[in-house]
Amino acid sequence: MVEPAISATVGRISELAVQETTFLCGVTSEAGFLKDELKRLQCFLQDAGTKRKSGSATAKLWVSQIRDATYEAENVLEVVDYMEKRNRLKKGFMGAISRYARLPSDLVTLHKVGNEIQRIRRKVNEIYESANRLNLIGSAAAEESLVEDDSLQHSGLVYPNSEDVTVVGFEDEQNEIETKLLASDNNLSVVSIVAMGGAGKTTLARKIYNSNKIKEHFHTIAWVTVSQKFKGADLLKDIMKQIFGGKYEGREIDQMQEYEVGKKIHDFLLDKRYLVVLDDVWTTDTWNQINRTIKVFPDVDNGSRVMLTTRKIDVANHIEIPRKVHNLKLLDAEKSWDLFISKALPSYNRSSIHNIGEFEELGRQIASKCNGLPLALSVLGGFLSKNLTIEAWKDTLSGWTMIENGRMMGEILARSYNDLPNHIKCCFLYLAVFPEDHLILVSDLINSWIAESFVPGSIKHKEQMARKYVTELAQRSLVQVTDTSKAHGWIESIRLHDILHDWCVGEARDAGFCDVIDKTTGQVSSPLFEYIVP
Repeated sequence: MVEPAISATVGRISELAVQETTFLCGVTSEAGFLKDELKRLQCFLQDAGTKRKSGSATAKLWVSQIRDATYEAENVLEVVDYMEKRNRLKKGFMGAISRYARLPSDLVTLHKVGNEIQRIRRKVNEIYESANRLNLIGSAAAEESLVEDDSLQHSGLVYPNSEDVTVVGFEDEQNEIETKLLASDNNLSVVSIVAMGGAGKTTLARKIYNSNKIKEHFHTIAWVTVSQKFKGADLLKDIMKQIFGGKYEGREIDQMQEYEVGKKIHDFLLDKRYLVVLDDVWTTDTWNQINRTIKVFPDVDNGSRVMLTTRKIDVANHIEIPRKVHNLKLLDAEKSWDLFISKALPSYNRSSIHNIGEFEELGRQIASKCNGLPLALSVLGGFLSKNLTIEAWKDTLSGWTMIENGRMMGEILARSYNDLPNHIKCCFLYLAVFPEDHLILVSDLINSWIAESFVPGSIKHKEQMARKYVTELAQRSLVQVTDTSKAHGWIESIRLHDILHDWCVGEARDAGFCDVIDKTTGQVSSPLFEYIVP
């Protein structure tokens, strides 16, 4: 597996518009050699990446050295690119003279850049030679870049799987919770959905939140994601931005003090029947944190509700106002099968499978090992939809034990991620930069991917290829589709499941793809591994 951070950097390097011009003399030749050497090194990273994952200290060090070298190379080649572009912009007679009679400052810069390129080239060659000596280089990776996008032949622009937008299962659970929210008792109460990670709490809560029945009953609704690390003031500001719409500018709200925000929310809700969703609550003091300066949610005897999702029953029981707890059940065998088969053997590719019965027999056994956990069923099903051979399905069946308490979830995510083509690995890791539960507009996302040089090919075809990448991630259930274009059928917006988000952040950090700053402390945050526990 080629390291995504390195692949992305080499991709950006290869697109730098360094030209063979008189102005840059021999520096552009050196830059070209450096780019070629980095591409050669990239081709031999697959075995080293595998060994890094297995815990090889030598491989980890080697990959780290390559990462540092590629970043240094990118920096110096951007200087070369800038100098060449600046020279081409010079106009008129003096510009023509300056192409040959360069200023002393230009000569000094060229000399420094040339020396730096030579230093990095020596460093790259030393890394390559040490990898040879330590047997870190494999030959299989050299072919990866030639075939890595073959799997996209079934990932078109149109997203054919409507089940991602309409949730499979949970119909009975939805009716039960809606009944509690719409009950005739008028006092303010909290309805909590409690279940382990990956059980579908947020998916179910969002389905309820978006239902016409709920929107017609409540005058005002708001949704905030709490997560493990939060500030009560930030949650209040998120709520205020939603319920007030465009009345206040976001910057104006951000500058308000916590009490002022809480008071405005309280006063606004006094004559409204409202529903506020607090998603992914981790600690028992969350309610107190939100209400510490003022009682934010008024009880005016009109049937207002707060809906809360959490993995911990003590969080649900800690709320001091009337509460109703709904323990979300895991899917039964039949619903598990329905969800799994909708991902592993979707209707758009069933017609091409001749031995469908054999796949279904294996699939039922695999689905039973997921223990009714929707996220495991979806991601494992998405992975197998891209590996439609009996051998691959048998290997998966024999390689997994029963999933208990979500402890196998990390391995399922890793297997699905490692099966991605390398360019799409970069695109997936880029999702780590978005906040948890953020609604991601695909048009903005693909522009960012293209700007980061994650999408290869000609400029004309990059947007089309990027849309195929989004479809590929959706078909693998690595992203959740929230909206599709009625006119074109392609995906308009996506979300990342909170467990996938945590995993993505950890993988991006480990791969040197990005750092994550904890906004509550201002420090680089540590990896989150809570996705493997209830």
